[in-house]
Amino acid sequence: MTMMMKRRALLLHAGAALAAAQLGAPAARAAAAARKVVVAGAGWGGLAAALALRRLAPEIDVHVVDRDPLFRSLPLSNAWLVGRTPERLARVALPELARRHGWRFSAGEVVAIDRARRTVQTREQRLDYDWLVLATGAAADHGAWFGDDAQAALLARTKYPAGFAAAELDTVKAGLEAFAAAGGGTLAMTVPPAPYRCPPAPYERAALIGWWIKARKLNAKLVLIDAGGGMPRYNRLFAERHAGRIEHVRHAGVRAVDPRAKTIDTDAGTLRYDHALLLPPMHAGALVAQAGLLGRDSQDRPTRWAAADPATLRSPHDERVYIVGDALDHVSLLFGHYPKTAQIAADLGAAAAAQIAAAARGDASPPAAGLPSSQCHVWLDAEPAEQLVIETNYRRRGDGVIAQTVRQIDNPQPRDEDLAWARGVMRERLGVE
Repeated sequence: MTMMMKRRALLLHAGAALAAAQLGAPAARAAAAARKVVVAGAGWGGLAAALALRRLAPEIDVHVVDRDPLFRSLPLSNAWLVGRTPERLARVALPELARRHGWRFSAGEVVAIDRARRTVQTREQRLDYDWLVLATGAAADHGAWFGDDAQAALLARTKYPAGFAAAELDTVKAGLEAFAAAGGGTLAMTVPPAPYRCPPAPYERAALIGWWIKARKLNAKLVLIDAGGGMPRYNRLFAERHAGRIEHVRHAGVRAVDPRAKTIDTDAGTLRYDHALLLPPMHAGALVAQAGLLGRDSQDRPTRWAAADPATLRSPHDERVYIVGDALDHVSLLFGHYPKTAQIAADLGAAAAAQIAAAARGDASPPAAGLPSSQCHVWLDAEPAEQLVIETNYRRRGDGVIAQTVRQIDNPQPRDEDLAWARGVMRERLGVE
C-alpha cells in the first residue's frame, strides 16, 4: 500500500469514527432515533404530549394527527356565546405550531388502529408507531337517543348542537341569535349523566343564558333538563336570580328526542321546544371500541371509556398505548373519573410523555405518572361580573389509591384571572404564546 493510500484509509477511518460519535455510536442510541410516537388527537392532551415528548426525548419522531388543522379552545367560550366577551383565546394553526416545536402534523381523521401491526390508519395514510398516545377526547353518543335513526341523529347534531366540541361553537352562537330574532320561546338544554366534558360548564352556560335573556329582554325561558342533581351553588342561583327565566328540571333522564317535532321525552314528562342545545350522553368514541381499548366494569362488561392504569396511563390491553384526556376511564375507587377538563387533559398528556420517554430510555422501573391538577373559572353572573374558581388537586394515598380534593373560591370582581390561567396553561403545556 502506498503512503497516499494509507493516508486515505486513515482519513476514512477517522471520518467514520467521527460520524459514529456524532450519531451516538451505541446501537441503542441509533434505535432510539428511529422510534416513532403517533398522537391521535390535537386537543389539550394530545398537544401537551407532543410538546413534552420533544422536551424529554428529542430523538423520538412525534407525529400528531387530527381532522382539524386549527386548534380552538373551549374554555372561556360560554361568555363569548352570549356576547358578554369577545373570543379571548387565539385560534392556533397546528402546522405552524408543529414547525415551531419540532413535531409533525397531519390533518386527517383516524379511522382505525391496528395494534398488532402498530399502525394508525387515516383516510389519507397509514402511520407506523412504536408508541401511541390516544387523546381523542369525549364524543357525544347520539345512538343513546336515536338508535339506528341516522337522519334524526344528523339533524340533532347539525341543527341543535350543544357546543361541547369546538367545531360546534359558531353554529351554537348563530342558533342563539336566530332564536332571539324569532322572538324567543322555549329554549331547551340537556345535561347528560356524568361523566361528561367540563362538569360545571352546562351550569355556567345556563346562568349566562339567563343573563342573556334578561339583557335582551326576550320573551323566553330556558328549560335545563338535568340527568343529575346539579351543582348546589348554581341550583340556588337559578332559583333566586332567574326565577321565571330558568326552569331547572333535575334527575330527569332523557328517554328520546324527536328533532323533527322538536320534542324531548324525559323522566319528568315531554317538553316541546323552539330551540335547543342537545348534549347526549358522552363516551370515548367509536375508535376506542374499534381498537379494543375499552374498560371493563365489575361484571366484565365494556364501559364507555378507554381503560388505563392510573399509575402509568398505559392501556391494560396494550403496553404500547397510552390514554390521556377526556377519553380516560375511571382512575380511583374514591371519586371515579378525573374531571374531563382542559388542564387535566394537558397535565395527563405531559405525564404520559414522561412515561414514554422513560420507556425509550429502557428504564426498568419508571416512576409513577405525575398527577394532574385543575382550575375551572366559571361565571356566576355577567353583570355585575361574578365568577367562581374551582380548584381540584390529587394525591396518592399510602395504598396507592388516588384521592381528590376540591376547593371553591368566590371571585366577585374578576379581573381576567380566567384569561391569565388559560394563557398560562397554553404557554406551559402546549407551547402556545
